[in-house]
Amino acid sequence: MKHFSFMFLVLPALLVTGCVPAIQKAAPMADNTITDDLEKSLTLFNDSDGHLVSDWWKGYNDPQLDTLMDKALANAPTLKSIEARYAQANTIIASVESRNLPHLSADASVIRERFSLNHIFPAPLGGNYHTQYQPSLVLDYDFDFWNARSSRIAAAKNQAMAQRASIEAAKVALSNAICAAYLSWNYDERKLDVLRSLEKTAAEELKIVQKQQRLGLIDATQINVQKSALSGITQRIAELKRTVEGKKESICVLGGFLPSYADTLKAPSINNAFAVPLPKEIRMNLLAHRADVAITKYIALSKSHSIDTAKARFYPDISLSGLLGFTSFSWAKLFDNSSYSPSAGIALSLPLLDWGERNANLQNSVSDYNASVYDYNDAVIKAANEVVVLLKQTKLIESQIDLHHDDMNAKYANVSIRRKQFSLGLSDKLPLLSANKTAYESELEALSLDEAKAQLQIGLIKALGGGYTDAGENNASK
Repeated sequence: MKHFSFMFLVLPALLVTGCVPAIQKAAPMADNTITDDLEKSLTLFNDSDGHLVSDWWKGYNDPQLDTLMDKALANAPTLKSIEARYAQANTIIASVESRNLPHLSADASVIRERFSLNHIFPAPLGGNYHTQYQPSLVLDYDFDFWNARSSRIAAAKNQAMAQRASIEAAKVALSNAICAAYLSWNYDERKLDVLRSLEKTAAEELKIVQKQQRLGLIDATQINVQKSALSGITQRIAELKRTVEGKKESICVLGGFLPSYADTLKAPSINNAFAVPLPKEIRMNLLAHRADVAITKYIALSKSHSIDTAKARFYPDISLSGLLGFTSFSWAKLFDNSSYSPSAGIALSLPLLDWGERNANLQNSVSDYNASVYDYNDAVIKAANEVVVLLKQTKLIESQIDLHHDDMNAKYANVSIRRKQFSLGLSDKLPLLSANKTAYESELEALSLDEAKAQLQIGLIKALGGGYTDAGENNASK
C-alpha cells in the first residue's frame, strides 16, 4: 500500500512538470477558397459531363501509343524506385503499429562461475565452481496515454500516402512526357509529308526555269535562286528527320527502353480530333485530382502528427514490465517451484531538467510543419493558376487557328485560280507552282499551330491531374 501511496504523490508532480509551451501553427489554404476563385476564373469555359480517366491517352486511338504507355508504366525504372519507397513506408507503419501490443521475448543463459569465498556467498557455494541455469520469458509494454505512439503511426501512414501519391504523380509526369514527345513526332511526320510536296514543287519549278534559261528567256540568276530554295527545303527535311530521331530517343529514355526499341517504332497514327474535357468535378474539387498537391498535403499531415509526438515528451513515460523465470544451480531442479522467480514492475520517467531540449524539439517540429503547410499552399496556388492559364491559352490559340484557316483558305483559293488560268493557257505553270508553294508553307504554319494546341492539351491534362483521384481524400483532414 505504501508503494501505491508513493506513486499517487509522485504522479501529480510529474504531470505539473510536463507543461507544453504555446506554439504557432500555420493554416493550410481552405478548399472552398480555391473553389470560389476557380468559379470566378472559369466562367468562360464550359463544363463537361465526362471525366478525365487515368488512361486518357487512349482517346488518341493509336495502338502503338497504348503499347508504349503500358510498357513504360509497368517497367520504367523511375517508377520502380518510387514504388520501392512506398513499400518501405508501409513496413515502417507495420513496425510502429507493432508497439501497440505487448512484446514478449524468451531469454536463456547457462553460466559456469566460481563464487568468491570472500563475498556474500558462504561455503560450500563460496570458493567453488557452480553452473547456473536461468531461462525466462520477458513481457514489455509501453502505455500510450499521451498518444505518442498513435501520432507516430498516423505520421507514418500519411508519409505512406505521400509516397503513394508520388507514384501517381510520377505516372502522370511520365505519361504526359511520353505523349508530348509522341504527339510532336506525329506532327513532324505530317510536316515531312508537306515538305516533300513542297520539295517536289520546287524541283518542278527548277526544271521549268532551267528550260527557260536554255531557251535564252532568262539568265542563270533565276536558276541559282531556285536551286537555293530547293536546297533550303531539302535541309528542312533533313533537320526534321533528325528531330524525329531525337524524339524517338526521348520516348525510349522516358519509357526505360533500350536504343534498339526505337527501330521498331512506326510513324504515329493518332486521332487529331481528341479534346480534353473540363469535368465538373475538377471545377468543384481540383485539389483532389492533383497528385502533386496530395503529396504536399500528406506531408503536412504527417508533420502535424509529429508535433503531437513532440508534445508527448512533456508528459511521463509509463511502461509495464514482467518476467517469468527460473533460476537453479541444478538442471534437475530447474523447473521446480522452488526455482520459480517471477517479477513485475511499472516505471515512470520524465526528464525534469533537460535545458530546453524538449522545447527545442517541439519548436523544430512546429517549424517543419509550418514549412510543409506553406509548400502545400504554394502547390495549391500553382495548380489553380496552371489550369486557368492553360485554358486561356487554349482559347487564344483556337482563335489564332481560326484566323489562320481563313488565311490558308484564301491561299488555296489562289491555287484554284492559278490552276484555271494555266488550264486555259492564260499563263505558264510557274504562277501555279508558286501559289502551291505558298499554300504548302501556310499548311506548315497550320500544323505548327495545331501542334501548339495539342501540347497545350497535354499540359492541361497534367494540370487537371491526369485522371488521378486522391484515395485518402475522405479520411484526411488538415
